[in-house]
Amino acid sequence: MSGIRSYCIIVMTLIIALILSILPFPHWYVVGRPLWLPLVAGYWCLAAPRRMGILTAWLAGFCFDAARASPLGEHALALSVIAYVIQRYHLQIRTLHIGQQMLTLGGIFLVYEFLIFWINGIISKPGPLLPYSLPVFVSVCLWPPVFMGLRFIRRRYRVH
Repeated sequence: MSGIRSYCIIVMTLIIALILSILPFPHWYVVGRPLWLPLVAGYWCLAAPRRMGILTAWLAGFCFDAARASPLGEHALALSVIAYVIQRYHLQIRTLHIGQQMLTLGGIFLVYEFLIFWINGIISKPGPLLPYSLPVFVSVCLWPPVFMGLRFIRRRYRVH
């Protein structure tokens, strides 16, 4: 598939993840809301590191910051950091079994949530740690179906 069409597929999945991240849901769901944007961005950094890079992750995080009215750059910084880590070690992570990938990405998602927690602490908006750690657990549990679904899309539309 051509480069522009591949980028369009990646951007469409990132937009869907962004929409899933900002839709209003009941309180019981919001507490454990999966990290949709880091899940999808992480997958594309693993599967197509030449197409999904740090700049694309930063732009997706910036759009997320703008949509949630959070401090600009908060999610952009966190997403670009995890994109860098995943891109740096994508060959090693791709060879791991899905269970090992879940543990590895769980650690990376913890870094993402720690950066958000740290930035919120700097701007005097601290909160309890549980709302930051529960989404990591939910996201790690959702990694296999997200991985399978995005892999189907990648193979169907030949995104490389």
